[in-house]
Amino acid sequence: MTDKSIEIFQNLHLKSRTSASLVRTTILAHIQVPWRHDSEREEDIRDHAADDEDAIVLVRDAFDDVDESGLVLWQEGEGYKVSNIVPRNVGELGITKYNAILRDFVAKIVEPAARTGGFEVELSSPNQSLDDWLDAEPAAALRRFSRLANKSTGAAHPMDRDRWHAFLIATHHASKRPDTDQLVRWLVEVEHWSEDKAHELAIDYEFALGLLEQYDHSRS
Repeated sequence: MTDKSIEIFQNLHLKSRTSASLVRTTILAHIQVPWRHDSEREEDIRDHAADDEDAIVLVRDAFDDVDESGLVLWQEGEGYKVSNIVPRNVGELGITKYNAILRDFVAKIVEPAARTGGFEVELSSPNQSLDDWLDAEPAAALRRFSRLANKSTGAAHPMDRDRWHAFLIATHHASKRPDTDQLVRWLVEVEHWSEDKAHELAIDYEFALGLLEQYDHSRS
C-alpha cells in the first residue's frame, strides 16, 4: 500500500574523486547574483571547527516570500554537504522554503560548477513515505494499528494495544525505523490523528524501543 508522501528537508552532497579543495574552488568560481560569498561568517565558523574541517558560507538574496538566507557547506571527506540553511531575519524557513533555496543553489551554482569540476551531485528527494522509513512488516503493522484503532483513545483499548505492541516488536527487529518526528508527522498528516495523541504514541514508541533494546543487552 502506498501512503501520501510527506515533504521533508532535502539533503545535498557534493562528492569528488580528487579533493575537497577542487570542489571549493569551483563552487566559488561560479558564485553569481543572487548568491554571494560570506567570507567573514565563513572565517568565524572555520575558527571553531574541529580537525581543520573546511566550511563554505554563501548568502542567497531574498526572493518571492523567502527571506535572505545563509547556506553552509561543510566538508565531508573529499567533498561537501549542506549542513544548514538559516534565514537572516525570521525564526525559521520551514521545509518548503528551505528546499526552494537548496534547489535554487543547485540550479544556479552547483550544476554549472559540477560540469566544470567533475564532481558528483546527490540531491535527495523532497518527499518520502512510510515505506522509506520502515521495513514492510512493521509498516504493515503500523498501518493496521492506525486504521483499526480508536483515534480518541490511542492504544488504550486491549485490541488496539495488541496491534500497537505488534508494531513495536516488529520495528524493534527492523533494519530501519522512523524517528519520533517522522512518526508524529505520518500519524497526523497521513492518518489524521490529533497532535496530542500522535505525540503520546511517539513518546511510548521511543520508550518501548529503548526498553526492548535494553532487554536484549541484558540477555547478551
